[in-house]
Amino acid sequence: MTQQPLVTCGVTAFNAAETIERALMSVLAQTWRPLEVVVVDDASDDDTVHVLENFAKVHPEVRVFRLEENGGVAVARNRILAEARGEFVAFFDDDDESLPERLAIQIERIVDYERDFADGAPVICHAARRVLYPDGTEKIAGTMGEVEGALAPSGKPVAHRILMGTPLKNGYGACATCSQCARLSTYRHIGGFDPVLRRSEDTDFNVRLALSGGHFVGVARPLIEQTMTATSDKSLAAEYENLLRIIEKHRQVIEEQGQYEFCRSWMSAKQAWLERRYLTFGWAMSWLALTRPVLTSQRFMQAVPHVGLNVAFRQFHSARHPQ
Repeated sequence: MTQQPLVTCGVTAFNAAETIERALMSVLAQTWRPLEVVVVDDASDDDTVHVLENFAKVHPEVRVFRLEENGGVAVARNRILAEARGEFVAFFDDDDESLPERLAIQIERIVDYERDFADGAPVICHAARRVLYPDGTEKIAGTMGEVEGALAPSGKPVAHRILMGTPLKNGYGACATCSQCARLSTYRHIGGFDPVLRRSEDTDFNVRLALSGGHFVGVARPLIEQTMTATSDKSLAAEYENLLRIIEKHRQVIEEQGQYEFCRSWMSAKQAWLERRYLTFGWAMSWLALTRPVLTSQRFMQAVPHVGLNVAFRQFHSARHPQ
């Protein structure tokens, strides 16, 4: 019988003393074997490290590392990649739970796609998520590439979809790292995550992977239960600031399509809506509709199906940072 490849389950932790053990039990409950669990604590100032150390004493599959200074999730994930021994890497958050068959489903999806469609190109798999908000709201967040038995979104069109909202068949849905799985060689080939970004580092990674010819396959079934937990990095202002950094980082790609100013204006308008500055939002959308009517109409129609997720996102941040 052929031995299944080792999978590294990467978990970043920050001030997660109350949730990390539950999250790790979800990882260890995976049906896939063999696996290792690499946990990186991002300089927590609560009891997270002690919880992790005690947990690792009981569970030999778990290795714990601690950063001396808080560097953000991108830095912590890069440490996971540096310590990983597995052929595949799947990321888990410190307050989420995954279905036991998550790894088996995602790895099978990758291997089958590599055999039938990839022709040697890198392949990454994201799964749909059940997103749980503190007020009890639940939303299903789909991902791109959910259609099986067909060529998945790949290459520059994916980068255009992420950065500019360019229409892409089978290319709608989020690609969050907490639902992500790929070969370790894929992560290292792309260079891991940008340590400058404390939020939206997954967006930047996916853009770079797409520009390198990566294929994005998805699983339509929600395999992850994602709990939205407050942290110091989670604010509307922080999200906006980091998205602007990504726009600047990939400015050349956007300018090739003549959409740089439009993208910045669209993001500014969306931010005004999220912050409930409706007059500013109205003026911004009116200006966009007058100056770039086709693009504005296109982006607006794409945004409508995701209004529910955006409302929940806004309420989550507003509850923490009242306007």
